[in-house]
Amino acid sequence: MLNPDYLIVGQGVAGSCFALKLLREGFSFVIIDENKDKASSVAVGIYNPVVLKRFSLIWNAQIQLDWMHEYFSEFGKLLGQNYIDEFPTRRIIKDENEIHAWNKKANHPDLTDFLDQEIQPLHHPDFDTPLGYGEVKQTGRIDLGKCLNDFRNHLIEMRLYENENFDHSELIISDSEIQYKEFKAKKVVFCEGFGVTENPFFNYIPVIGVKGEVLKIKTENQIPKAIWKAHNFLMPIDKKICVTASTYDRDDLAPDPTEKGKEEMIQHLRSFYKGNFEILEQTAGIRPTIIDRRPVVGTHPIHENVLILNGMGTRGTLLGPAMAEELFNFTEKKQPIDKEADVLRFTKKYFQNV
Repeated sequence: MLNPDYLIVGQGVAGSCFALKLLREGFSFVIIDENKDKASSVAVGIYNPVVLKRFSLIWNAQIQLDWMHEYFSEFGKLLGQNYIDEFPTRRIIKDENEIHAWNKKANHPDLTDFLDQEIQPLHHPDFDTPLGYGEVKQTGRIDLGKCLNDFRNHLIEMRLYENENFDHSELIISDSEIQYKEFKAKKVVFCEGFGVTENPFFNYIPVIGVKGEVLKIKTENQIPKAIWKAHNFLMPIDKKICVTASTYDRDDLAPDPTEKGKEEMIQHLRSFYKGNFEILEQTAGIRPTIIDRRPVVGTHPIHENVLILNGMGTRGTLLGPAMAEELFNFTEKKQPIDKEADVLRFTKKYFQNV
């Protein structure tokens, strides 16, 4: 398709969700993505509406949950798969202060749908949890890697995917269209993740690259199905196969996994898990986190047909669908973007006439 409504640059969770929205609404598009070094490709896919350091809700928690379920259910219908696996998060309690905080927050009206009131004991030979755990409801995992890979294959079959590195210098912009190589589109949407730092149209956005590393391990004994959360987490994804992750490195932004990251993950895991395990795989990715911990959605201050959908950070599984809705409603229905997510909060600083 050489004359689509949209060019989408990037097929991570944000770009895929926006493409799904366009499919549902009858708009045409082509995705351009080299499919390498993406945070989404190594993301564990956990969704959890509660900040477990403070036992508080994330921004727009229920809205994000609702859109997440709708979008990934739709991916499932389209691709003939089930990508949503619902199971609880169990926050391991470390001291008496956390017991007091949990009991207080679990009885707050805003949190009763998400926090179980009773702290539970855990009797498992491989866990060191003398104070038990608090259970978080409405959590689970999206099999994000499989979903994005299946969707990519679907787009390739439909000839809606170009596997190449996007060259910003070849983009020609006029008021009426976007031209890129052989493509002429009405609009372009940049969903490049951390790659936005190299984007000449949006490189003024204060993106912080945060490197995350993940270990896939095989445990000697089967782990009860839950997201076991202390400093890091332990989550079973198959029989005796689990993942753990905890690194947040802002200095080393190379896409490769590190020995330092592995040692850090094992150290944190050993703070509550004492069982034997074998390391199967280690992966890494760079997450795009905005300085104020909110996504960036909207239009370039000069070129209205140049759009951005980025900054999902560590909660892309939850944020991606809701922000795809925000962008679509803005660009096609002329509805305002939530001020917390609008890219205008940064463009006003750098473009004085906006």
